[in-house]
Amino acid sequence: MQKKAKIVIIGGGVMGCSLAYHLCKEGESDVVLLEKGELTSGSTWHAAGQITHSVSHYSLAKMAAYGTELYPRLEDETGQSCTWHGSGSLRIAYTQDEVDWIRYTLSVGKGLGHEMEIVGPERIA
Repeated sequence: MQKKAKIVIIGGGVMGCSLAYHLCKEGESDVVLLEKGELTSGSTWHAAGQITHSVSHYSLAKMAAYGTELYPRLEDETGQSCTWHGSGSLRIAYTQDEVDWIRYTLSVGKGLGHEMEIVGPERIA
């Protein structure tokens, strides 16, 4: 094992792996990722791994958009399958405040070019 590295990342979950991947994509070559178990075997392994475009912050929506663009091509780039399955999502509002929040997230998502719509109960049942 190496004794020195310019960049050392501790933790091989989704954040650590993503950081290592992106640093290398930016040209860093002296990057070491330390993980006590198998990569993504901790909290990341238990997560559903869903990416939603229904968020109220522009920066989070941009990250989600990047993720849905990145995951489908990762296997070709790395040779590792990430078993990406793109799907839609459904948010249910019970109060007017929740309806207002959904309308706001819709405007954020549509502003980034995502196909989003509000549907009534007749289309859900």
